[in-house]
Amino acid sequence: MKTITLLILTLVQTTTFAQWYQTKIETIDSFRQLNGEVEAVNKATVSSQTAGRVEKLHYDVDDFVAKGSILVEFTNTEQKAALNQALSNAKAAKIAFEQALTDYERIKDIYAKKLVAKSQLDQALSNKNALEARYKAAQSAVVSAKKQQEYTVIRAPYDGIVTKRFVEQGEVVSPGTPIMEGLSLNKLRVVTYIPEKIINQAKTNPQAKVIINGKQFNPKSITVFPYADRLSRTFKTRIDLETGETSLFPGMTVKVALKVGEKNTIIIPHNAVIHRSELTMVYVKSGNNKILRHIKLGSSYGDNIEVISGLSANEEILLNPLSEKTGS
Repeated sequence: MKTITLLILTLVQTTTFAQWYQTKIETIDSFRQLNGEVEAVNKATVSSQTAGRVEKLHYDVDDFVAKGSILVEFTNTEQKAALNQALSNAKAAKIAFEQALTDYERIKDIYAKKLVAKSQLDQALSNKNALEARYKAAQSAVVSAKKQQEYTVIRAPYDGIVTKRFVEQGEVVSPGTPIMEGLSLNKLRVVTYIPEKIINQAKTNPQAKVIINGKQFNPKSITVFPYADRLSRTFKTRIDLETGETSLFPGMTVKVALKVGEKNTIIIPHNAVIHRSELTMVYVKSGNNKILRHIKLGSSYGDNIEVISGLSANEEILLNPLSEKTGS
């Protein structure tokens, strides 16, 4: 019994009534639609920073790669040998410097007692400084050798997808050789081009909406480049999207609705519109009757839509016209 009562209450609450709605002129934002293309903010080509032979390729095109993952490994025999040599040189330089430092301190004490000539002290100081410089140079060589060995392993700079691979396993590469290209899907932006005749309106208070398949995306920020292309006479514009947008991908074509001002127009609810074949109509009140009238629609604004022609202010149109019930 409770279930039947609840069902009846639900049906009563969700019943849609036809009712009259009076049109009026409203001030809304005026937009200009432009074409745009989605691109990745983080897109890069990783290149070799050392010479070697490609030993292992851990990823290929279309693979997802986590930040810090190893993309490619090179043979590192030469780099290991260079590092061992640098470590040996640094060790020998350290021993020589420490000995020179000890000799200098000893001669310094003897000179204070006036038992040796100042020329001996100067020679000991010069020898200490020279060996100290040699030791520091050897330490720098170790750092450089370690870097060269680290360069034999290339890691992903960020989470992303591999889009191109330029080398094969066993191939010999030199510094600067492109290895892989990839992009991140975490940060996306839309690039569009604004005609110069509307650039002043667009730059006054930049506002835009990105539209694809009827779905709208609000931008995080808008950057209008301060110069025009000489051939197209348009201004390149970047529209940054919110991080983590999963329904857009680099290379997709979208529409960009760019605010260029305001206008006065008639806005009506979507549920007043009737579509029959290729005609768009609404029921308009005429005395005690209702008549169908053809109208032309413009942009959508949430649950409402703009009427370009066919209606005037202060006319009454029927909402939910297909409903069999009429509300008060």
